[in-house]
Amino acid sequence: MPPSLTIASATLAALALLLTALSLQVSRLRMHHRQTWGDGGHKDLAVAVRTHANTLEQSLLFGLLLLALVQAGGTGPTTLAAVCSVFVLARLIYCTAAFGRRLPWRQAAHALTLLCQLAATLLLVRAAWTS
Repeated sequence: MPPSLTIASATLAALALLLTALSLQVSRLRMHHRQTWGDGGHKDLAVAVRTHANTLEQSLLFGLLLLALVQAGGTGPTTLAAVCSVFVLARLIYCTAAFGRRLPWRQAAHALTLLCQLAATLLLVRAAWTS
């Protein structure tokens, strides 16, 4: 398997595991609060739902950019691994900060997430431009 495909696969697997854990947390809190829809005014459930949704939203965009990068080629495995690693780390920090109610950490993690998305976008544009 080419290195870029291995990196993409590992990144997407890590994001899938994170999303599964977040989904299980939402389900656990729904059962605990006997809330089948919405958050019922429960702050912990609202945080869990939004953290899961935000991570899903950000991961979908990054995942699409990542797959396009791998398909386009032209990005070295070291660069790809760096962007992917920082993205996954940023999402882990974001989730931890959201559950721990640490706004500055959450904001920093969100900024890192956006920088990774921008980097992946620019790498994709460069790959398209040079091919």
